[in-house]
Amino acid sequence: MRHLIRNRSSILNRQPVLTVKDLTIAFETEEGLVEITDKVSFEILPGEIFGLVGESGCGKTITALSILRLLPQPGTKITSGSIFLKDRNILSLSYEQMRSVRGKEIGMIFQEPAAALNPLLPVKKQLMELFDYHKFPDDKEKRVAELLHRVGFPDPQRILASYPHELSGGMLQRVMIAIALMLSPSLIIADEPTTALDVTVQAQIMELLIEMQREIDTSILFITHNLSLIAQYANRLAVMYAGRIVEENDLDSFINNPLHPYSRGLIEALPDLNSENPQLKSIPGQVPQPKDYSFGCRFRERCNKAFELCTDKPELMSTGDTQKVACFLYKKEL
Repeated sequence: MRHLIRNRSSILNRQPVLTVKDLTIAFETEEGLVEITDKVSFEILPGEIFGLVGESGCGKTITALSILRLLPQPGTKITSGSIFLKDRNILSLSYEQMRSVRGKEIGMIFQEPAAALNPLLPVKKQLMELFDYHKFPDDKEKRVAELLHRVGFPDPQRILASYPHELSGGMLQRVMIAIALMLSPSLIIADEPTTALDVTVQAQIMELLIEMQREIDTSILFITHNLSLIAQYANRLAVMYAGRIVEENDLDSFINNPLHPYSRGLIEALPDLNSENPQLKSIPGQVPQPKDYSFGCRFRERCNKAFELCTDKPELMSTGDTQKVACFLYKKEL
């Protein structure tokens, strides 16, 4: 069952919470700058879950880290573009201003909670650390205990006294959700929040995240390669391939009629559980490394519909009210 936060028309009539425009990120190497993303653009609207999907290595996580100005240093830089949180340009904020944004206005659930939490500090100290940087008018310890209880811990005090290695993967992810939601941010970045969790725990984590998201009326940037989760929880999505957005679509249109050949390949790779003898399909080849990115369509070597124009770069073009695609198959003159 899909978990729509509100009807689509009410979402589309509101000012975006986040606007990413023409974002290009590059690594500094001995041979010069190597671009990781190429003019990535998308908007996230209030109260919606916006999916960012694609295979590993497509640039999803590095895009998310750029929103919080947490790019690996030294050697990674934003070479062009803008990131607006409502009406503020994230890239123009000072270090102190940016620190006030992290946690309070944008929360993040990292892909590997065991790596995101300090193994030398108890959970309580890591949760309470938020209040060292952000003002909170109410009882801080009460807020921490209440939120841990809300995310499914019947004995919050035991969890607070625990170290990360004493908790399971699912428990650690619940702690990360509590940290991300502690100050009721307007945007949560969830980077593969169910990676390495079994199916049952995965469902519990997603249901919890959606329930808490509804309570505080926040938006979610949901980064995943799991299209089954996208189909259940997202309102809209963008498909990323080799550092570029190749399609942006509302969920129903994407599931029933994906536009880009890469998107079609992702949908066709899903097993048909209604078939007695399901055939697993795959996309031949693999995502190229950034140093091997070409100027033209970066999917053309794996695409069964590639033709001569694909040696040029396709720009993202609108094909409907909520649909955009970067593919020469949709040029009107063809």
